[in-house]
Amino acid sequence: MVVNKKGPVPMNQADPPTDTGEGDPLPERQRGQFGLGGSLRRAWIGYRRRLDEQLAAAGFDDRKLPDGRVLRICSSSTETTTSEIGRELNISRQGAGKIVNDLRDRGYVEVTASATSAREKTVRLTPRALAYLAAHRKAARAIERQLRAELGTEAFEGLQHLLDALGDDDQPRMSDYLLGVREVVYPEG
Repeated sequence: MVVNKKGPVPMNQADPPTDTGEGDPLPERQRGQFGLGGSLRRAWIGYRRRLDEQLAAAGFDDRKLPDGRVLRICSSSTETTTSEIGRELNISRQGAGKIVNDLRDRGYVEVTASATSAREKTVRLTPRALAYLAAHRKAARAIERQLRAELGTEAFEGLQHLLDALGDDDQPRMSDYLLGVREVVYPEG
């Protein structure tokens, strides 16, 4: 077990010491310390939890995955189809339809028959969806301001520099990366 601020964590959730490539293993970490990968995962979860708390406080406590992504897809066009959402999420039209129907039932989108195809549905954002997207942007900016104040400008900019070094401009979108990994891990055949 490794112990962190929140209590014990099973060893398989902590990154083990790694080799530098020069034959000398890195010194063992102190109890509660994680490698960069583990720290980045924990930071992402912490960021999402803060975001979820602020969204809940703004009246959006019903967030599900991939609500935000679907709403952003729909916000880029006045007429988005269920098929387009499915393609963007790399899921079937039926799977996208289930997500869209759930968003409709919760008041985030309106669904109408497409003018061009009887099999297709057009998805439009409601005022609630627009308010959600605005609350999301506001919460993200507030978290960033809070962290900048907590860490200081120099440390915050150092963190940005580290993240930029890891995620240069040549990186694929997360969905494309995960799709590629899935294809490598689970080849079709």
